[in-house]
Amino acid sequence: MAGNPTLAQWQLAQELRRLRGDRKFSDVVTSMRTAASSLARWETPGDGGAVPGAAAIERLLTLYEASEELDRLLALRKQAREPDRWQPYDLERSYRSYANIEAQATSIEIYQSQLVPGLAQTEDYARTVIGATMRPDSDLDREVQVRLTRQQVLTRENPPHVWIIIAEAALRQRIGSARLMQEQVEHLIELADMPTVTLQVLPYSAGAHAALTLASFSILRVDHHGLMTVYLQGPSSHMFMSSPENMAHYSDVYNRLRAAAMDDGAPTLALMTHIAHQHSKDKDH
Repeated sequence: MAGNPTLAQWQLAQELRRLRGDRKFSDVVTSMRTAASSLARWETPGDGGAVPGAAAIERLLTLYEASEELDRLLALRKQAREPDRWQPYDLERSYRSYANIEAQATSIEIYQSQLVPGLAQTEDYARTVIGATMRPDSDLDREVQVRLTRQQVLTRENPPHVWIIIAEAALRQRIGSARLMQEQVEHLIELADMPTVTLQVLPYSAGAHAALTLASFSILRVDHHGLMTVYLQGPSSHMFMSSPENMAHYSDVYNRLRAAAMDDGAPTLALMTHIAHQHSKDKDH
């Protein structure tokens, strides 16, 4: 089975930073006779990071008087350099990292203002969205398959708790045919019945809210790796943010969205049922 190099790199970077302790960054750079940018990348989890060589890890641990950690960190390094399940799909690096973290997440919180989130899309909806937005050199079938494969996280053994907040506009926006939209909203109603999925709709009546300037964001946690990160996806760039300040900010925004959205359960289900019925009526015209 393919490993999860993203999580291994993340954990390795965190361990190297922990082992440095209160030693000055500049002193370690001098002692290692390496570039400051190299040490910074070794200690940075995610897309901005880099996996150090085995010799560099051994030298760092000697400097940190932590040679007893060598075998464990070399094992993490090996896993961080292994291929993963997404290698055949040739994914953009940030998206690949996101998919790897998502696959082992213990909790996922998603806000979407314009589209149904990928984890909750039907195949027809996903195909229509991807077909309209993909780059000319992309493979539509391959990208749809990636999205459907990602959705397996919802039914894996010990699935994550997934909390989804969708703006009402995303449910009413016609993506493809009216029938397609009816089926998509009905799929959301089915997902909301899963014990590990909580779904809220942010209605038009919510007015001004904490995420007005954000199209979407996700908060992912992998408890057994001590990993917490916010993922922002834009039309031309993607970003992970994991500082305590960013985590606190986006967690606060999400909590305020929870309060502004309709209660999960009957209120949200009633609105989605109404919207699905409207799409049903539209397909007759």
